[in-house]
Amino acid sequence: MITPYSFGLDYNGDNRNVVSKYKEWVNAEIRADLQKNRSECINIFINLSGDFNKASAIRSHNAFLGKEVYIVGRRRYDTRGTVGTYHYENVYHADDLREVVDKLHREGYIIFAVDNIEKYNPENIFDVEFPIKSAFLYGEEGDGLSKRSIQMCDRMIYIQQYGSVRSLNVASAASIIMYEYTRQYNKMCG
Repeated sequence: MITPYSFGLDYNGDNRNVVSKYKEWVNAEIRADLQKNRSECINIFINLSGDFNKASAIRSHNAFLGKEVYIVGRRRYDTRGTVGTYHYENVYHADDLREVVDKLHREGYIIFAVDNIEKYNPENIFDVEFPIKSAFLYGEEGDGLSKRSIQMCDRMIYIQQYGSVRSLNVASAASIIMYEYTRQYNKMCG
């Protein structure tokens, strides 16, 4: 079953990491205002370790005003990296990736596995025109995506790198993907 994460009551105050427009607004008001301009971009994160990267990616999701985030796995994630943005985002939990993939396919989404595994012939993100209804699946730090997860996706994309490191961390990769999606659809956002 896919369920929304619950994080407690609204609070009011100027110490939150929000743009000036939202100072003194309660969380529900901010969330409602953001809903008006969200893109169709969806991000899905495999969560086996509960590490900090998912939270940082949710912060980027807020910055690029995506539609929904799905956290797949039994562990809770460390919310500190969101700097409170989880209060304004549509974050859902699911125990099984298949349930999320099936739901998104029924809604007309193309699901992109984000990984750089050569045997799957991934496409460079800068050579891909993303459909408006794009969902991006990110693996666990260190392990990447499982073969089963990759097989559920429609396509695989990667981010071209030029140094010696094999991969970017999940939060960095997600930020780049969301930026490129938003760049392609900037007329849709805010």
